[in-house]
Amino acid sequence: MKVRIFLILLVFFTAFTAHAQKTVDNPSPDKDDFILPLPDNRQIVFRPVFINKGESPFAQRSFRMGDPDGGFKEHPTEVSLSGSFQGQGKSGKDWFYYMAKYEINQGQWAAVMGLPAPDKSADDKPANTITWFEAQQFSDRLNLWLFANALDRLPKSGASPGFIRLPSEAEWEFAARGGAMVSADAFDRRVPYEDLLTNCEWFAGPKSSHGKLKSIGRLAPNPLGLHDMLGNVSEMTGGLYMIEYYQGRPGGFVARGGHYLTSENKLRSSMRTEEPFYISGGSAPPKPNKKDTMGLRPVLAAVVFSDRAAAQSYEDAWETYRSGAGAATPAAVSIAPTSEKSKVTIDQAEQYLGRLEKLAAGNSQMQQDLGRLKRVIADAQFIQAKADAETAYAWFKIAAERGFFIHLESKKLPTVRQLIEAATAGQRQDMIEKLKTRQAEIEANIRQAMENYSASLRQLDTLGQAAVHTGEQRYLKFLLENDAAQQVRAAKLVTRHLQTLTKTKRTAPEEWQNDLSTLGI
Repeated sequence: MKVRIFLILLVFFTAFTAHAQKTVDNPSPDKDDFILPLPDNRQIVFRPVFINKGESPFAQRSFRMGDPDGGFKEHPTEVSLSGSFQGQGKSGKDWFYYMAKYEINQGQWAAVMGLPAPDKSADDKPANTITWFEAQQFSDRLNLWLFANALDRLPKSGASPGFIRLPSEAEWEFAARGGAMVSADAFDRRVPYEDLLTNCEWFAGPKSSHGKLKSIGRLAPNPLGLHDMLGNVSEMTGGLYMIEYYQGRPGGFVARGGHYLTSENKLRSSMRTEEPFYISGGSAPPKPNKKDTMGLRPVLAAVVFSDRAAAQSYEDAWETYRSGAGAATPAAVSIAPTSEKSKVTIDQAEQYLGRLEKLAAGNSQMQQDLGRLKRVIADAQFIQAKADAETAYAWFKIAAERGFFIHLESKKLPTVRQLIEAATAGQRQDMIEKLKTRQAEIEANIRQAMENYSASLRQLDTLGQAAVHTGEQRYLKFLLENDAAQQVRAAKLVTRHLQTLTKTKRTAPEEWQNDLSTLGI
């Protein structure tokens, strides 16, 4: 009996060790990696990307793709996405999809495509010089192999097994920015790293790639545990290129991210490129596009209507969703302020009323009813405008007070640092610890206040310009009546920062904190 228990434990321990061990396909193993087998004893490793929106059928995450640094080709645009599978996220049961932890390497490519194994020096480097059509073929071959050899290991959505495909642009950028694992301000950054970019991504130049393709997974991952998302090779997506992401003239396919020949200052989470399906070389006929700098990173996903039960759950939830949370998604509205969204709806209503008035010609009773309805709409507009002005004043006041608090806390830091230096020189260890604790408290206060400050500006950005202007003037009048000159400077910074947010649709916490610490002086 003891021998049997020992053998069971040995098998379990061996299996666990094999799962966690470092391999050429998983050079930086992590405890919650999801690993699937490949032909020739290779592996493909995935990371879960949760949306943190709960388990309802229509749960989806809205976010803004793009960045002003990318010009009109990356103009910030509201999009939504969801996941294919359900699991335990950081806030309970949640939807998620799987993103490959690494770019597909040359050894994996050869194993799936039935090609000779590459040289050992190239085995763990990203598969490149491949066409978009070959990437689709790779996905198809891998899916068929998994269905035949590892069906029981694939995750399921209802009765349907998951499958490999190229990611959508939204899936790629959401994961590149850190997904639901980072704060709203961190999500807005050009890159998701606190560390130096040289420690996280391969880009052009002597301090990074030296102009050469690099092995996968050798640098630090992003907050989701994904390696080399922004550099090494650009990555194909499954979508057609449109200048405004999901509207406009369809073109070639989209490659996301930079590569080992991209300069450091251009690397960003929003970087996107239109790649032609075919390229011409002189007088020769066009050939499928493939580049040394382009590869792929697939996702593991599933169909939406996986079975009858899933289809019924969507049908049952549709009306509630569409009249509730779904009314605020990009499919229903744009990123315009609430007052403008309402104006669009009211304009549509007035168009219908105009048609009814023509139909009601000669019917005095109907004309009276339509006149009353117009007055009700006008009253509703007045009430909303008044409510928006009150809301704007409240959020403007909160932002200005948080901004002034940041200024006051920032003024304390130089004094504390000087005291730490003096205590260090005097070898006053007890005093050093107390002062460092105090410094950490002040810095934590500033971080929290900055989060509140950014959140207040985001709320102001949902309101119309007229309401914000009214709220601003009312608060400035209050400050002047109370002889609060310094607070006026903080309030004027709120206006300036809000203009930036309205224009770029991105927060700039580091820049704003610097402004607030000096009150722009």
